[in-house]
Amino acid sequence: MQKPHALDEIKKQLHERRVPCMVAFLHPFRIVEAKDKKPWQSSLQEVNTRSWDYVALHEVIGGVDVGLPAPYHMLVCRDGGVAIPPIPELRGEKEAVAFFNKCFASLVLGGVYCEAIGVDGLDFGSVIDWKFVRVHSASLSATNRFHSLIRLKQASAFEAIALESPRTLTFELLERALLKGRSILESIPELGGEIFLRGITSYARRDWSAALANLWISIEQITSHIWKRDVIEPARKNKVVSGRVKQLSDYRTWTISARHELLLQIGSIDSRTFSTVSLARKARNTLAHEGRSPDEKAAEAVLASVRELLLAATKRSDIEFLNMNLSDHTLSDPFEPRKMEMLEPKYWMPIPKLPNEEELEKLEASLRNLQKK
Repeated sequence: MQKPHALDEIKKQLHERRVPCMVAFLHPFRIVEAKDKKPWQSSLQEVNTRSWDYVALHEVIGGVDVGLPAPYHMLVCRDGGVAIPPIPELRGEKEAVAFFNKCFASLVLGGVYCEAIGVDGLDFGSVIDWKFVRVHSASLSATNRFHSLIRLKQASAFEAIALESPRTLTFELLERALLKGRSILESIPELGGEIFLRGITSYARRDWSAALANLWISIEQITSHIWKRDVIEPARKNKVVSGRVKQLSDYRTWTISARHELLLQIGSIDSRTFSTVSLARKARNTLAHEGRSPDEKAAEAVLASVRELLLAATKRSDIEFLNMNLSDHTLSDPFEPRKMEMLEPKYWMPIPKLPNEEELEKLEASLRNLQKK
């Protein structure tokens, strides 16, 4: 037999050993651990000298089925990077971002909090020997920039301190949450994962208007599912009047408020859900028709409505999102007076002073001392 040409052999090796991919990152930052991998460790000395194990951050620790055509799946890296193949269906930036957000929405429904990405959170890279994911692009989002710096050992000590005692997440928990979340989304085809996730992200960032606008869409989508299941399908089976299904599907006749009223009457939703959804609808109408931004109470009502409608739509008690404490991830109110607590820093670093700043700090310290007497 004739030996293959050297150029063809090199191309073959490159094709097998460096595979293109699209990359996004879980946010907030977490290290993903696996049973067969050495636990992540990084000391203060390594942070200060930029000598942390950057190779481990690139390491692929598992793959998860996210509904891609066989044999494709989503790879998960130690630093929370996730990679998918640039198949034709996902080559548009809009489609790629939407797919990542759908996966992240599944995680949230399965009990693992993470936030939505935008186009600036999409990176491109390659899978090397199916062991590591190298990012080649330089996306502009703060999350992607952070990961780029820690992977390249270029992060400052101020940024890299996040590697010393990071939040951790096991791959097993991530996979279980994602698969459970996928099953929930698949059981409610009308529910858009990306819109839902953007609503949750906006809520966590105290953007009440965006939270209400996005989560209200989720309310309408879940309501549509319940309406089809409990009203349209029975009418389709019982053909007593011609055109009845078409009339029941008319949004002009059966507005969202009318649908909620009938769903209450037939027992598809309970009175608590009906009351909560009514509060959310009033806040949404005020935002849409008067341009008045909602307050935190209105955002809480729309979030509670989504949770209760999810329960009614799925009739499942194992939805981890229903018990998720979003306050653990919500930004604090910058205008609310903070409680004075004694700080017990584990590490510290000097902060360069501005002109006259040290004099002001001494005056503030003397004031505090006098007030204690």
